Amino acid sequence: MKRYYYMTRSLASVLGISRDLGAEGIGENRIHVLGKNMGVLERAKVHTTTLWEETDILHFGFLGAMYGMIFGLFGGFVLAATDPWGVDLGSGTAIAATAFGICFGAWLGGIRGISTRNHHIEPYLANVEQEGGYLVMVDADDERQIRSIEKVMKIRHKEAREAGQEDHYSPFF
Repeated sequence: MKRYYYMTRSLASVLGISRDLGAEGIGENRIHVLGKNMGVLERAKVHTTTLWEETDILHFGFLGAMYGMIFGLFGGFVLAATDPWGVDLGSGTAIAATAFGICFGAWLGGIRGISTRNHHIEPYLANVEQEGGYLVMVDADDERQIRSIEKVMKIRHKEAREAGQEDHYSPFF
C-alpha cells in the first residue's frame, strides 16, 4: 500500500480534497485527516484519524508479540527440557508458553504504543500543532488509485502541498 501525505491550511481545502477524491473512487476509508482541532473536522463530517493512526499501538503491539513469541518459545523449551517440578512437561508446555508470550508481549507493546505518537506522522506534527494546518493522508492499493490521487491533487488542489509519501506503508512497521 502506498500512502501520500499532504499539508493544507484550510478546512475548505480538506473538504474539497475529500469530495474530489471520493468522486474519483477513492473511498472515505482511504482518506484520514489530522488537525489541531478534531472537533471542527468531525462537525464537517471529515474522516478523521483514529487512535490506531495517531499512536504506535499497532507497531509496538506487533513488536511485543514477536519478542513475546521468541521468549515464550525459548522459555517453554527450557521448562520442558529441565522438568523443574519433577513432572514430565511435554511439548504442550512450549505451545502454552509461546501463546502466553505472544499475548503478554502484545499487551506490553500495546501499552507502550498507545503512549507514543505514530512514527509515520511524527515529521508532520509540528505543522499541525503549531501552525494549525491539516495533514491529509491518502492510501492507495493499486496503480489506478495512485494515478487518480496524483491527478486530483496536481490538477484540482494545488493549494495542498505534498509533504511526503511511503511506497510500502504498513502500520506494523
